[in-house]
Amino acid sequence: MRHYQQSGLSLIELMIAMAVGLILLAGVLSIFISSRQGYSTNSAVATVQENGRFALDFIRDATRQAGYMGCGTSGQIVSYLNPVPGSLPYDFDIGVYGFEYTGTAPTKTFVIGSENPAAVVAGDWSPTLDASLPASGADYAIPGSDVLVVRYAVSDPAYITSIPSNNSASYKLNNNFSVSPSDIVLISNCLSGIVMQITNVSAGGGSGNVVANTGGAWSPGNGQKGIPASFVGAQLIKPVTDVFYIGQGTDKSPALFEAVTDPTAATGFDYNELVPGVENMQVLYGVDTTGTRVPSEYDTADVVNAANAWNRVVSVRVSLLVRSGTGAVPQSAAAPAYDLLDTNVIVPRDTRLRRIFTSDIYIRNTLL
Repeated sequence: MRHYQQSGLSLIELMIAMAVGLILLAGVLSIFISSRQGYSTNSAVATVQENGRFALDFIRDATRQAGYMGCGTSGQIVSYLNPVPGSLPYDFDIGVYGFEYTGTAPTKTFVIGSENPAAVVAGDWSPTLDASLPASGADYAIPGSDVLVVRYAVSDPAYITSIPSNNSASYKLNNNFSVSPSDIVLISNCLSGIVMQITNVSAGGGSGNVVANTGGAWSPGNGQKGIPASFVGAQLIKPVTDVFYIGQGTDKSPALFEAVTDPTAATGFDYNELVPGVENMQVLYGVDTTGTRVPSEYDTADVVNAANAWNRVVSVRVSLLVRSGTGAVPQSAAAPAYDLLDTNVIVPRDTRLRRIFTSDIYIRNTLL
């Protein structure tokens, strides 16, 4: 019986085996890297789509209600509140309002200089950004984006059942409603309305006695008092000012913010981060110039303000630029540009995925 000895591999065979192994390994790595990049991109697409949808839903839901003040309408409201430097939270006479960031009108180009833009000054918006909205510090509005303001009632109406005497500071409500001290309310008899702040409530609201007197511990407070006796049967609702803007989020990156009337806050607003990754917002206002309740033209906030045409705004067109986290796509060779309502927005060269979300929002209260 013949025995064969192991003779081993030649150097050439070994080199061939190593080459084949490297080729196979390179193929496996290529498939792994491609799969990982595909997963990152798909995950980024899902996140951006979800954030964009949520952001537009928040803005749409509020904007559609703009100008709803029970049976009252804008232009009929008298305020008893003390004037304050930042009047925006308590001015309920205009259903829709806005601030245009300078240099971002249609046909203009705005360059986002960094992934996390620094604060600017209130005067970079037109009209000048209200003092109640932060242009620096926490939750500040970042440069390059417009600011949208809508006002509407957030409650079903209650009704005044009695007023002790003409121009009384107190009144009683039906038992289907409750208010608390510091609440801002609007009383309307469908012909005119009065905005005031509740200073005292007995019997927990409802059918108890409600007082809106001057003075008190709450800001802004009432500068005057007195409810006409003719307001028996009038509606009482709680109005709010709701402001949407792009601010600096908790992680220092851009996010969609909402500022909502809160008389217990020093500025009159409570600031809430709604949706992360919203990098830019452009807004145009549909103005009815013919009385048909159909927008004749779409203008920026500064143009509408100069024409004093806010009461003729019947729709709002909003465009959002939403971005993902880093690593979603390969870095571009040049800074990408995006068209938001004909405003050219140039973003930094990075590895983020971006998408534009646009919506025309018709204001229901103007279509009645």
